[in-house]
Amino acid sequence: MARHRLGTVKKIFFFTSCTVLCLSMVFYKICFRKENLLLKNRLNSTESERLRHNLIHWGVQDILRGKEDVVGPNHEYFTQNSLWKSFEAEQKGQIYSGIILKNSTEKGFRKSEIQFQETTVSKNLLHPAVVTRHLSRIQQLKKTTIVSNTAPKSTKQKFLLNKRWNSWVIWNEDSSSNNLNRRLQNVKNNYVSMNKYAVNFTGKRKLKKLSSKELLCELKQRVQVASIEFGDESFATPDWQKYIPNKNLTQALGPFNTCAVVASAGSILRSRLGREIDAHDAVLRFNGAPTIGFESDVGTRTTIRIVNSQVLSRQELKFHDNTLYRTGSLLVWDPSPYSANLTEWYSHPDYNFFENYKIYRQKNPDQPFYIINPKMQWQLWNIMQENTAEDIQRNPPSSGMMGILLMMTICNQTDVYEFLPSRRRTDLCHYYETFQDQACTMGAYHPLMFEKNLVKRINQGSDEEIYTQGKVTLPGFRTFQCPKTE
Repeated sequence: MARHRLGTVKKIFFFTSCTVLCLSMVFYKICFRKENLLLKNRLNSTESERLRHNLIHWGVQDILRGKEDVVGPNHEYFTQNSLWKSFEAEQKGQIYSGIILKNSTEKGFRKSEIQFQETTVSKNLLHPAVVTRHLSRIQQLKKTTIVSNTAPKSTKQKFLLNKRWNSWVIWNEDSSSNNLNRRLQNVKNNYVSMNKYAVNFTGKRKLKKLSSKELLCELKQRVQVASIEFGDESFATPDWQKYIPNKNLTQALGPFNTCAVVASAGSILRSRLGREIDAHDAVLRFNGAPTIGFESDVGTRTTIRIVNSQVLSRQELKFHDNTLYRTGSLLVWDPSPYSANLTEWYSHPDYNFFENYKIYRQKNPDQPFYIINPKMQWQLWNIMQENTAEDIQRNPPSSGMMGILLMMTICNQTDVYEFLPSRRRTDLCHYYETFQDQACTMGAYHPLMFEKNLVKRINQGSDEEIYTQGKVTLPGFRTFQCPKTE
């Protein structure tokens, strides 16, 4: 009897243990699958946010470059992204927040429109909190529409963008040394202390922030864009008469209606701006920036090229042999001491380029080649310092900033590309080299950050154009009137 009872207890215990084990495994599997689904949903939420940005960016670029064969998001990123594809397949298309780029022809216009697909959410698959968050994002997303109407010889672009996602990449016109990393802060402070050019700034800082129009008038009235002329100090000998052009550069160049200034920044790569740049009446480039091999991004035309005196002076740069410098009009500039006159500068240039200038003119007498009067650089520097609360680098402005002022003098409208960084912002210094350094964007030797602040404040275009194209639109000085100075 006792053995029979013991056997029965063992059977009951064994059966109960198996039942509990099986139930535990079933329960664990159910919970694990649910948790795994929630994990995927959370990943999908983050991925949707990232994809949303990328879809809009590529869609805008397709519209701007007139691409007609786009019918939807087709970038290789989407075909290769296994997370998005697997999740979409598993949910059978029930959870998707994409956009469609439509093209249609209406009354001779080509209309391209990015629309957002209606989204359906299966509530029995997602946690209520995930559903609420997802729907909230879609409602914000559906507020954003990008429309472009293009007709022959006329382009109209309208951007209604959600500022929540694009404002953080636009250059802050109030940038200061606090925006620099510690290394660049030290570099900037060292240049301020070094004061190589004996800067003795006696101007007054502006207590009130000037408006865009006021700043434009300061530049127009106080910065004299001019080249060296025969008869100037130290340039009055018969020897120089053979080399210096008869007309000042502002008399010889222009006037132009629309002009493009193409910065050499690495962020212009993959921009597909080449066709738009070439559509301008004149195109300005800098130093050794090439076009061959980069035509789709930077264009093919060069009307003016500004080079610094190092390009002429350093033998390894082979200025005399490079055909790059035989297209369009050339301008060269060299830093001078802050208060120096032309005679003092001619005696002690930063780089002694004068002989190489003469040699080049002998070999290429038909090549227009001008020397920028150095007083321009410090007139511009004074305006930047007056409108900046902190001490800026006591070094001349960059070639880019001087080129911008030149084009504003001879053009009715100037579009500047990638001087202010776009959404493609990178530490790659030049699009034709591999060297990377944040100083190329934020500045080290040149007060580049403060130059960008000034350009941002006088920009007549939109933040959306800066974000998508890196484009700033500036008016020509001849297109507006300023109050007479006393």
